[in-house]
Amino acid sequence: MRVIVADDDPDTRALNIRALSQEIAGFDVVEVASQASLEQALASPPDLLVTDYDLRWIDGFALFNAVKAAHPNCPAIMVTGTGNEDLAVRAMKAGFDDYVVKGRNQLKRLALTARIVVERGQARRALAENRDLVLAELYHRLHNNLQIVISLIRQTEKALQSGPDRQQLADLRQRIQSLSRLQEQFYRSPDFRRVDFGAFIGELASSLVALARVPVSLETELEALELPVDVAVPFGLLANEIITNAVQHAFSEVEGGELRVQLQREQSRIVLTVEDNGRGFERDLRSTPIGMGLHLVERLAQQIGGEVMVEDKHPGTRCRVGVAL
Repeated sequence: MRVIVADDDPDTRALNIRALSQEIAGFDVVEVASQASLEQALASPPDLLVTDYDLRWIDGFALFNAVKAAHPNCPAIMVTGTGNEDLAVRAMKAGFDDYVVKGRNQLKRLALTARIVVERGQARRALAENRDLVLAELYHRLHNNLQIVISLIRQTEKALQSGPDRQQLADLRQRIQSLSRLQEQFYRSPDFRRVDFGAFIGELASSLVALARVPVSLETELEALELPVDVAVPFGLLANEIITNAVQHAFSEVEGGELRVQLQREQSRIVLTVEDNGRGFERDLRSTPIGMGLHLVERLAQQIGGEVMVEDKHPGTRCRVGVAL
């Protein structure tokens, strides 16, 4: 266990360290009295920061921010030379776990506070680790269950005689497959609540193009953009609809074609662009099979506050979806 003790006065640092040793056993202390010693202290993750408020070379808040920037999970205690309530409130709002006012019982109070803060931090870390294990297991089971559903749909699809009915089940299967692929991305991610959406779009586009009835060349330009789960799921389904429509309908009258998929940040928005050099559209888009998917795209876009634009390129079609960050 590593404890950073920051104070200009070496005697005060020594007293603080002695007090901490009464409540916390077996810790390594790192004394900080200058910028150079602070940089050295931050080379390894600390388990506790104890800092004075008024240091001559830096104030306690700036030192706290430097430690938190390098090691966000480090608990911290501020030691102040005054009982000013405004300062105490400011410290707690800044993210300090507690504060100790210098005085007759300072050392005893510091030792008890440090033990409580350390135990609280250990409990938080254990809880976070358990939560991540549970989330990992849930994502794994959900992925497996989706694969079972996909298999059942495929079996039913083969048993149907009607071509349109088989196609509807095939479309449903592909939507669930895109969900399963997205869940797999969440499972791989270090943070189960966010996903590399660019990597997902790349895998999705490649798999859909591989299913095309005619040769389709794929060009992608995808930024590595992380999205939270509540945005990534509807956005992923939306992307599946747009790319599927292009693959299935854009090239039915040509011997192959080109598909370009782009994901990029534009100011405060994430924009997905899917464009092809196929036949385009010659009548009301929403009255065509393509339009049925477009209705779903618009509903999904509404869920995440997105905007959908479809335009005829002559030849080809361009679809852009913008979502505010």
